[in-house]
Amino acid sequence: MPALTDLPTELLQLIAGGCPAPDILALGRTCRRLNKACDSAAVFRLSFKIHLPELTSTAFESKSKLVRFMDNYVDGPKKPCQRNEGPKLTWLCLAVAVSRLPDTLPELERLTEPLTSSVKIRGGLRLLMRKPQQLDADSKGSLQGLIAFVSTLPVWGYTIACNSSIAAILDDLCPVLFSQLPELKSLRIDQFIGDENPLQFAFCLTMSNLETWRESEDLRDPKRPVHHILVKENYDSNTRDPEYEKFQGSWIGKQTHALLLADLIARNIHYVSKGGKASIYVSFLNFESGIVVSDIPTGLPNPKKIEFLSSWYFTGDPGKDVEHGAWAGAATIRPRFPLLTPNLISPLGKKGRFFYPFAGDGWWSWYTTRVRDLARRLDEGEWYGTYMHTLLLGSRFGQPMEGIRFRKTSEDGDIYSIEAPSGVDGGGAFTLRGIVNSSAAACTVDLQKKYDSITIECQGLVTPLGICGACYIPGPRSSRAVGYFWLWKREWMDDMID
Repeated sequence: MPALTDLPTELLQLIAGGCPAPDILALGRTCRRLNKACDSAAVFRLSFKIHLPELTSTAFESKSKLVRFMDNYVDGPKKPCQRNEGPKLTWLCLAVAVSRLPDTLPELERLTEPLTSSVKIRGGLRLLMRKPQQLDADSKGSLQGLIAFVSTLPVWGYTIACNSSIAAILDDLCPVLFSQLPELKSLRIDQFIGDENPLQFAFCLTMSNLETWRESEDLRDPKRPVHHILVKENYDSNTRDPEYEKFQGSWIGKQTHALLLADLIARNIHYVSKGGKASIYVSFLNFESGIVVSDIPTGLPNPKKIEFLSSWYFTGDPGKDVEHGAWAGAATIRPRFPLLTPNLISPLGKKGRFFYPFAGDGWWSWYTTRVRDLARRLDEGEWYGTYMHTLLLGSRFGQPMEGIRFRKTSEDGDIYSIEAPSGVDGGGAFTLRGIVNSSAAACTVDLQKKYDSITIECQGLVTPLGICGACYIPGPRSSRAVGYFWLWKREWMDDMID
């Protein structure tokens, strides 16, 4: 009887490619013949394609088109994946990560349980139930890798990876990461997960809640958010200690707070629109604010429609030798595409290299270039948004800000002036005029919102989810925010909002 090893190499590779990545690796260890057949980028590419779930966003029509797009990116003219042994190890990393996708939720629960069980919320107070357990280097690396993996999937088009179960885990982690307790200082977000992971955590939290609330008709979780204090302090130019002040002033810190602000605004819109009740204190603030309460449903962006890669990214002449493939209308800085890359580290006290296939340093390149690309293109399409007086749960929000179409009035390199002359909200018609700094170190938007009788200064940051920031009364003592806003592309919303 013919043996498996007697089959042609091409057929062996087709058989192996239908298996999950761990099985391919195990098969390759059985003999030299199978090792040679399995040790191929094509095999791991096929495994990735077969085991990747169907996509849920509008970024790619199918997972086949996503894989073909990745082909151009992995093997493009300048070959950004040539480090770490090039395409083979890249596809291996992708195949291993996708094979572990079903384990993402239980693994997150296992890694976060020692942290979340140490703090409980009772009546808005954080109670330290027991001394928090510090994660070892291996567990901490795995947690960072999982957060990187989950934050990468929506950009690929698999938005439901950020779902209600992930949202619940991340919400439970918030009392630890945003705690004011001295005993938990070492676990605070600026110190515990480090590098770009605070940004990835905030992105996952917001995306998960948006996906959950879009599908939910009921109040999923009426508990108070615990990160509103840190966000408010950030926009009031306050700080709690020099270490956090350093984080606040960093680009990652500013972007993290902007994403957390978007989460708080979206959280409150969902809570109020589904009948959530404000506390007596918040009700008083609502009365004092004088906001005309919206009787128009304020929609939220649909995660499946948020554009994480510009449409021009997918077009162009494949024959041109440009960065990462050929993109028409290419800017100086092109948005990268986030692939997962191996994180080879040696934990303290251990020998050898440890492979975390969930790690994704390409996410950071995608985030920074996507934000800069969006900042340069604010004059494309219509913007829509909302305004809130406070960040407390139950705060009323005004009627939606609509009809915002920016146009550039002057341009000087990365800095340009814009105006939107025909915006409207509950306060009436308004104009927006200001300056955009689209440089890599800024991506800021400073606007003056002018009604007939009042002017408000709006200072925001461009994020992949839109423009998030705070409002101030013009003057020398304008460091305290009097409100908060979030603007997003009108096309990111469901048609039913029309």
